[in-house]
Amino acid sequence: MKIAIFTDSYKPQINGLVRSLELFNKELRKKGHKIYIIAPKVPDYKDKEKGIFRTSSVELESYKEYRIAFPFRTVIDFPIKADVIHVQSPFSMGLAGLAVAKSKKIPTIGTFHTMFSEYLHYFFSKRLLKSKRFKKMLKKGLWKYLIWFYNRCDVVIAPTEEIKKMLIKRGLKSEIVVIPTGVVLSKTTKSKEIIREKYGFSINDKILLHVGRITKEKNIEFIINSLKSLLKDNKHKLIITSDGPYKNQLIKMAEKTGIKNILFTGYIDEGKLNDYYRLSDLFVMASKTETQGLVLLEAVNNQLPVVVLDAPVISGFVKENKIGLVAKKTDFLSKVKEMEDKSKVFMKNFKSVSEKYDIRKCANDLENIYKELQSQ
Repeated sequence: MKIAIFTDSYKPQINGLVRSLELFNKELRKKGHKIYIIAPKVPDYKDKEKGIFRTSSVELESYKEYRIAFPFRTVIDFPIKADVIHVQSPFSMGLAGLAVAKSKKIPTIGTFHTMFSEYLHYFFSKRLLKSKRFKKMLKKGLWKYLIWFYNRCDVVIAPTEEIKKMLIKRGLKSEIVVIPTGVVLSKTTKSKEIIREKYGFSINDKILLHVGRITKEKNIEFIINSLKSLLKDNKHKLIITSDGPYKNQLIKMAEKTGIKNILFTGYIDEGKLNDYYRLSDLFVMASKTETQGLVLLEAVNNQLPVVVLDAPVISGFVKENKIGLVAKKTDFLSKVKEMEDKSKVFMKNFKSVSEKYDIRKCANDLENIYKELQSQ
């Protein structure tokens, strides 16, 4: 089967959508399917994969790692005889995918990855967003557009049941199927002591880990402020991986509060990231905008219990799978301390949760949707 994937985000960007594409595409290629990626062109970046088609684009001024594509030529002269088109984002590349699908009469599937209503600060000034009325109007207009977009897909993939219910409530009429992004089951045999020695940590250190883009909506500032009393001792350390536009502000904030036990790793490869999962004691998250939280699965897959701030989707996921504690704003610190004594209670559930979200199973479910659409 030939599958054409239209996306506004792809390598060299590092984010959850790109990671999801990597995981699914690897499994689908193993099954013999041909995957074609149509994405914005990035200056000075050369693709190492086959089947990548790039369209002209410009940098998004407020978030320079993202690009706005101009796929007019792609729509007019689409070079692939695809069996299915999968749109992974609802903006210029997604619209191009819908246009090609309509003109070529190709079945279309769309995945809802991101709560775009929580990302308005990348497109509008702080002054404008201070107006609650204006902000409410923007959110309403954005949701109206998103529902219009996804109603033009034959099938919509939601990563969780909560997102499915939300889309229905918002007015989505297309068929919705829940397929989360899974994880590759961990096979490492390296001990925590060996990995800690490799990176210069003591076996007696209490290490907290945050994984994800360093952006305002990830709410990392809340984590640092909540745990600052803990991080001022010589035993507790916080590792913040990846990078992003909010990194320098967090570094300055940590310096002002006198916290020295924070390590900002910058971008790291998958192998090193897995090492950081394995050497840590606890995973922390305070984001309120996640649609699934792939990093939570990665933590569990690496035997790491979690503490998350109470938020839609994430808190339900943690409670349903019994992988950690859900904290309120007022007791995040106490929940972290509590987990130091309760971690073994949750770790017994990790194997079954990892198997439940095995990427091979998730890819099989997606493949079945493709086949059903192709046969119609």
